[in-house]
Amino acid sequence: MQPRPFIGMPFPGLLRVTCPTPMPGLPHVHVYMAQGSQSGLVVIDTAMPYDDSFDRIMQGIEWAGRKPTDVERIYLTHAHPDHFGCAGILQEATGAPVVCHPIAKRTLEAMGDPDPERWRARMGMYNEHGWSSEEMVESRMAGAFSSMTMAKHMTTIDEGDVVTFAGGNWDVYWTPGHEEGHVVFHRRTDGVLIVGDTVLAKITPHIGWMLEPEDPLGQFLGSLEKVAQLDPSLVLPGHGRPFEQGAERARTIASHHELRLRRCMEIVLRGGRINAMDVARRLFDRDLMFFEERLALAETLSHLEHLRLRGRLHRTLVDGSWLYEVHRLIP
Repeated sequence: MQPRPFIGMPFPGLLRVTCPTPMPGLPHVHVYMAQGSQSGLVVIDTAMPYDDSFDRIMQGIEWAGRKPTDVERIYLTHAHPDHFGCAGILQEATGAPVVCHPIAKRTLEAMGDPDPERWRARMGMYNEHGWSSEEMVESRMAGAFSSMTMAKHMTTIDEGDVVTFAGGNWDVYWTPGHEEGHVVFHRRTDGVLIVGDTVLAKITPHIGWMLEPEDPLGQFLGSLEKVAQLDPSLVLPGHGRPFEQGAERARTIASHHELRLRRCMEIVLRGGRINAMDVARRLFDRDLMFFEERLALAETLSHLEHLRLRGRLHRTLVDGSWLYEVHRLIP
């Protein structure tokens, strides 16, 4: 069998297939495979139909000594394209159900039947918060989106469920924030955690606000504390290398967001009444490409709305634009 440098085994019984993505700054995503509960194979996350990703997944199944029809479950950690994008074509090749959190299932079903009004509402939201660009996605990403096949047979898992693979039982935990339907898998016997994008070793996961839920950052901070309480011995992430000291990393990411919240307060205090896009440009303090501006705005809004919901800021609609300001400290 020829060498395949994109296939590895980060932990006994767990195969990892690393696939390319079209996303600037995030060039790869991991797909995990393991023996299932019925002597078949389970796949955790599916990359997206970009470059040779699907071929790599097929080679991973072959490397595991199986054929596509041996796949018995396709688990998704969350409903982001780099994690679910090949789910539909993988289901067609294997016949296996796609299994995810109920919120992720609803999100995927909505993507399969897009609502133009929802898209217009999101565009209007960006405009109301100070971003006027109409170009939403970089061309390589748009091509990957257009080639996705949505899964037709989906079932759900939720916090408190236990699933079996890799020779053990894994507890399912709901970890919203990065995406509202995000789940992780934790094996109590040895503390291994398959974490998706909730905790990453080198970067902080994107926490964006897009109308709903109203406080994704608050959800995410709760999810980080949940991971810290699990105190995983080894974290297997969706991007980057495996790492130990998962509790410490979760608390470091939480501290990063606390610092960013204070920085947002400082920018609004100094700027007076200010829209979110202007806060974002000062917060990130560098030239941003158009797709980076959109991400920066969504990330900034998650912090501004977190502060507003806790009474630290308030906002006013002025001439079609939301302006944030600090409550008076002295009456």
